[in-house]
Amino acid sequence: MSKVILQLNTIQADANALYIKFHDLHWNVKGIQFFSVHEYTEKAYEDMSEIFDDAAERALMLGGRPIVKAEELAKVAHIKHEPKESYTPTEVLEIVLADYKHLLGEFKKLDELAECDTTTQMYAQDQIAKFEKAIWMLNATLGK
Repeated sequence: MSKVILQLNTIQADANALYIKFHDLHWNVKGIQFFSVHEYTEKAYEDMSEIFDDAAERALMLGGRPIVKAEELAKVAHIKHEPKESYTPTEVLEIVLADYKHLLGEFKKLDELAECDTTTQMYAQDQIAKFEKAIWMLNATLGK
């Protein structure tokens, strides 16, 4: 299996883990900014669903296979779930920021690995631009 397909599988697995993790944050945020953070995390998990599907479909287009078993997704993913039962809005944004930085790195890896595959590179570069902007906005929101 090519390194590009393996990296797409990693991104797919991370997106799946983040889809679940962001639901946890979405449901269990508490505090004065609940409403805005609740809405933000809903958009975040919807974005992860799209990345999960896009990465799987790109792997198929390249002759690979997406990961379809929960056990395998969990094994491949690099995302750690949070041990808490509730989160402050600031904690949620810090967690999302760290996870977006991780995904940014994964898409940069994909961009490098796909050096002769302009379609995969364009996909990776679009995601890099989205995550760079999201990271900038989260840093600004957190006063960093």
